[in-house]
Amino acid sequence: MQVKNLLNMTKRTQHLRLLLLFALLLVLVVISVRFLRPLFQPAMFRIVTCKCDFCKDAAAPIDSTGELNDLNDIQLEHAQIGGLKHPFETDSDFQAALDSLLQNNILIYVEDCRYFKVDDLYHSHPYLVPEAVNLLKDIGVEFQKRLKENHLKAYRFMLTSMLRTDQSQYQLRRHNRNATTESAHCYGTTFDITYNQFWDGDDPVYPPKVRAIFTQTLIAMRQQCRFLIKREIHQSCFHMTVVVCKPGLADSTKQIMP
Repeated sequence: MQVKNLLNMTKRTQHLRLLLLFALLLVLVVISVRFLRPLFQPAMFRIVTCKCDFCKDAAAPIDSTGELNDLNDIQLEHAQIGGLKHPFETDSDFQAALDSLLQNNILIYVEDCRYFKVDDLYHSHPYLVPEAVNLLKDIGVEFQKRLKENHLKAYRFMLTSMLRTDQSQYQLRRHNRNATTESAHCYGTTFDITYNQFWDGDDPVYPPKVRAIFTQTLIAMRQQCRFLIKREIHQSCFHMTVVVCKPGLADSTKQIMP
């Protein structure tokens, strides 16, 4: 009888040890995922930037609205506050300063990822301030979440314009009557997203329902004051400028993931 009891106790002890070992492994897996996940995402998303109540704590005035009609003047005001201190006059000036801008995380190189595709850029450069890059990710996450809710594929949107110099802005004005003399694009805060074309892997698609869901996504995020936006009919794109937090809030939260 005593031997049987000892065997039962031994089995229970073994089961308890196995449970404890399983719990420990589970904790280790959770911790590993938490700290290793940033290493497996594109480098452009590894700079953590300020998140605040943008309607209250934005660096420049902004009102919540569901309209996609923010004029250039207000976009330019936000760009001058949240972006490069001075636009570059020429493309060669920009290229000469680029290494320093990247090393100091003032600008981030923007490339294709799971959320968006970068078009061939002829009058701009694929660089934005960190806040704008993280905004693109947030738009992509929300867009694909809404697509999933509608039982659709995880389509990507496409960027058609980003950082410009005075030189490239002048060249663009010769081809695009909507291009202004002074553009928010020159500050690295502003980008254009086409609303006519999305991507299924490496294939362009044009489904109206996807376009409607993307527009709904932008309306919801504009109501949160995440950006300023204008629908440009002639260029078939959304012209968008990131909204940043007040300087004190932004300085206290910006960090680089390992």
